[in-house]
Amino acid sequence: MKPSLLAALALILCAAQANALHCYTCNWEQSNWNCLKAEKCSDKDEYCVTNVASVGIGFLSLWKRITKKCSETCPHHNFSLGLASYTSHCCQSFLCNLSACPGPRLARQ
Repeated sequence: MKPSLLAALALILCAAQANALHCYTCNWEQSNWNCLKAEKCSDKDEYCVTNVASVGIGFLSLWKRITKKCSETCPHHNFSLGLASYTSHCCQSFLCNLSACPGPRLARQ
């Protein structure tokens, strides 16, 4: 009886882990290659967030900094001032914040 109880407990714990959100994380990195560390988010976190600050035009970026993290909320930080811009992108699935320039972000629900 004890082995079956332990097996059931292990199955429950594995299922809980499978449902946990995982995001890529980094802080103020120059390259997306430095932002590929996967991290399990807390139970409160619902979003993977990518913030990109840059100066330049399109692919001719003179300066760029990338931050990726888990977050409880989806920030709405998107602005541009001349050649400088700061954008936030949110997603809600397993390791969904791979790219430093993802597509449209999730709308606030």
